[in-house]
Amino acid sequence: MLWGCLLATLLCAPAAHVQVIDQPVLDAEDGPLLGNGDLSVSVYQTRDKLVYRLGKGDVWDRRLDTADDPKPPHISEIARGIRDEGWKCSPYGDGVPVALRGTKDPQRMKEICSGAPASYTKRPYPCPKPTGEVSLQLPPDLPGLTVRHELAFEEGILRTTCTWPLGFVVRIEAYIPPSPNVLVLRWSVEGWSETTRMGHLYPPVWPAVYRWRDPTTREYGQRFAADSRHGEFLVFDHAKCTPLPPPTVKRIADRPVIEQTFHGEPTFTQGFRYLLAPFCSAGWQPQPVDLGASGEARLRCDAAKETTSGWLAVAVPTESDAGGAEAELARLTPKLTAEATLDEYRAATRAAAAEFWARSSVTIDDPLLQSLWYDTLHARRCTNAPGKLPPGLFLPSTVQDYSHWHGDWHTNYNYQQPFYADYTANQVAMGDAFFTGMDYMLQAGRLIASRYYGTRGAFIQLTNYPIKAIDDPLGAVPMGRMAYMTGWCAANYWNRYRVTLDREWLASTGYPALRDLGLFYLDFMQRGDDGLYHIFPSNQGEDGFTGDPKDYTDRPQVMRHARYCLRVAAAAAEVLGVDPELRAGWTERLEKCAGDDGKPPVKLDGVRRLFAETNPPEFADGRPYVAPNRGPEDALWPKPTEWLDEWYAGQYPIVAMGVLRGGEFGPERGYRGLRHIVERWRHPNGLVWAMALADYGHSGAWTETLGIVAPLQEMMLQSYGGVLRLFPGWPASHDASFATFRAEGAFLVSAGITHGVVGPVAVRSERGGPCRLYSPWPDGLRVTDAAGAEVRATGPADGIFEFATTAGGVYRVTAK
Repeated sequence: MLWGCLLATLLCAPAAHVQVIDQPVLDAEDGPLLGNGDLSVSVYQTRDKLVYRLGKGDVWDRRLDTADDPKPPHISEIARGIRDEGWKCSPYGDGVPVALRGTKDPQRMKEICSGAPASYTKRPYPCPKPTGEVSLQLPPDLPGLTVRHELAFEEGILRTTCTWPLGFVVRIEAYIPPSPNVLVLRWSVEGWSETTRMGHLYPPVWPAVYRWRDPTTREYGQRFAADSRHGEFLVFDHAKCTPLPPPTVKRIADRPVIEQTFHGEPTFTQGFRYLLAPFCSAGWQPQPVDLGASGEARLRCDAAKETTSGWLAVAVPTESDAGGAEAELARLTPKLTAEATLDEYRAATRAAAAEFWARSSVTIDDPLLQSLWYDTLHARRCTNAPGKLPPGLFLPSTVQDYSHWHGDWHTNYNYQQPFYADYTANQVAMGDAFFTGMDYMLQAGRLIASRYYGTRGAFIQLTNYPIKAIDDPLGAVPMGRMAYMTGWCAANYWNRYRVTLDREWLASTGYPALRDLGLFYLDFMQRGDDGLYHIFPSNQGEDGFTGDPKDYTDRPQVMRHARYCLRVAAAAAEVLGVDPELRAGWTERLEKCAGDDGKPPVKLDGVRRLFAETNPPEFADGRPYVAPNRGPEDALWPKPTEWLDEWYAGQYPIVAMGVLRGGEFGPERGYRGLRHIVERWRHPNGLVWAMALADYGHSGAWTETLGIVAPLQEMMLQSYGGVLRLFPGWPASHDASFATFRAEGAFLVSAGITHGVVGPVAVRSERGGPCRLYSPWPDGLRVTDAAGAEVRATGPADGIFEFATTAGGVYRVTAK
């Protein structure tokens, strides 16, 4: 009976969660979000319109203009410059590089020690682009408009209610089905009568679809600097930067559509393009609007003035679709002329949302942090899907005409961090979007490794794009020859295997990538006279050159990521029983690897070694478990005066993960610190910002802070090293529970904590094998199976208990 109650409590379908926004939302980056992982939309309002801003992961200006770039340097040239000539330069290209010991070619030193090449600093592209907007014109004369958005997460449907004091009401329902890429709007009007009507020519609500002209970089840069006092976009070589061709209205199969074309480049040699194709309910007709003078393309939907309801479906086919944009439009046209199709899409939307949220859930007695979890994972779901391009630095439905740092895939935490929570949240498919982006990075990385390092495998560059690389996209230093991101990207592959134990996936996807990443280090590391393998040259962080070779030899960040990559590549090969020679080479590099910064290699034993080696280096030092002090604490972490709180909350997730795994996270001060960050940095749609608007302007909704639920989850469950730790960072002042979090060993774990006491724990084993855990109770633990039969648990050995599981088995763990 107790076991049945536990399952009912922890493993039941989640309750409905609704995000309510009843304040004016005047910018897309603050508005409620819908999406299917490919097409997304953010909603905002003007004085008399609702606006649905479209975004799509593959809508990029993919041009990489290297005409003014130097020839990318071979690593031997960098090594000679640092070692023999004493190159000294700033990391970002400001100042004049110098050779402390003289150089034979000062011009070459200057052009490659530029921080980043002209294609990065003087051109705006590659960069993601806005897709367009759909507007619903509301009655412009009625005073007192109030807008309320209700986004039902478990349905995937946004319901917006517009009301006026005179009794007029407009209700809009919006959704995007899991497939195809179509935004559906349905609206109805209440109270439109002789006493509320103002004007007599048009219906009270009517939609339009449009895409504006791409501005010049000078135009955009001047406006952005005037509005934000941030001059990043003013430094481009404007004479050499060309905007996209203007969008146009054309007819395809006798249907008016908006077409946006892009310049040809290696990825799409004939040029990428997409269409905005509106389909309307009976009585409505999309009509072109002449805006040629402004360069905007617009379709307005017209109907009789008495019309008080309608629907609009906007299809967004692109060249990424099978056969291209027109082929996808031809497939959709017969379906979208029937309203019954919209009902099918609505049912599919609700089913997909319900399936997503059934995979895991949390309950926290603090509404702010509970909503943080749901708001954030909803945004992840809207913008990430397996096989689809993940966003860069900003969410697609919020990107501006040009983006900070090209809106790129930045691999010294920005690209990885949004994915940190996905697997623990049991959203494996969503987390697999990481590897779609990595396919592009690996293609470029193999080219860089071969051409500029003379190694096998792949070197992961700092900045990356969804383009077919024909050369190094960041061929300058110090930024373009940092060797630690290669190992950093290995962690997601190995973590995916460890939490699923999916050998088929490891063989087809995980190991080929790990093999290439490990091969790079195998060839790049060089054995010194001391018999140890060293890495030179590579800076860490985003350091400049100091002129001292010691500052680019065996740097801690580089060495730790290299060792981790070698270790997991060897482990993956062992799991699959392949590549014994490579495995031996990786193992030798590990056994004879130099320490950090010339220090002797650190020697650890037992569980200290286990947790140190299995914890990815980006999360600092993994340590054996120490029971947390759940009592009150006066301090706050992070402190209100620290950079995380003052201007750069984007780094909070990765810093907090390191503090948690290092055993330095006081539950009470850490909880209150997280809450303080959320209170300060959260926007109306529940998303947490990465960098201060006061410093960087309205750039779009940042993706990196979507990783903020990773430390929240880590406070409830850790499993690195294959050992469960239950509520290791949770305070006694708040009750919480979670259902079916995914853990290493392919376990789905559910548990709760009340007044600081961990309650019964449910463990579902997907693959079988031993389950290892630290007991959250001082007197040990007891394990029973689903039938209530006792299951023998051994231990504690080094504080760790262990019990055997069978594939598909469910187990109850309680205090002894």
